Amino acid sequence: MHKALPALLVMLFCLSGLAAVELTKQPTRAMLYSAIVPGGGQLYNQSYLKAGLVAGLQAYLVTLAVHDADKAGHYQDLMDNVGNDDLLLQTYETRRDSYREELRSDYWWMGTVLLMSVADAFVDAHLYNFKQEKRNIMLRFTDTSMQLEVRF
Repeated sequence: MHKALPALLVMLFCLSGLAAVELTKQPTRAMLYSAIVPGGGQLYNQSYLKAGLVAGLQAYLVTLAVHDADKAGHYQDLMDNVGNDDLLLQTYETRRDSYREELRSDYWWMGTVLLMSVADAFVDAHLYNFKQEKRNIMLRFTDTSMQLEVRF
């Protein structure tokens, strides 16, 4: 934990500049932040709840992947040291293969969450000032006509 603390502090320092107030957001920058740091693009877009959800979900998936990789390695070690007991060897092999399959699933989900968070950051950056822009376009109805009013 003590080794991870400096890296965490550097990452928080770098991310502290992401939440600066801007009138518009750059979608490419939001995508890059989200691809590099889980929830980074959401922080840049000031979607703090989403950022926490993305970071928490990615942390959970990484923890699952580490657990499954450790278990697969454990059963591989048991297989290497079992000797001539075919029944025990087959049992260990089945469990190892099960954990390897879980590990592949974990990687797939990590990639899916990453792509979804990158896409979300991109869309949110495009829609960042949507409420302000929405006020500039008005659709007015009268008894006999419809008018579109656009303010610049």
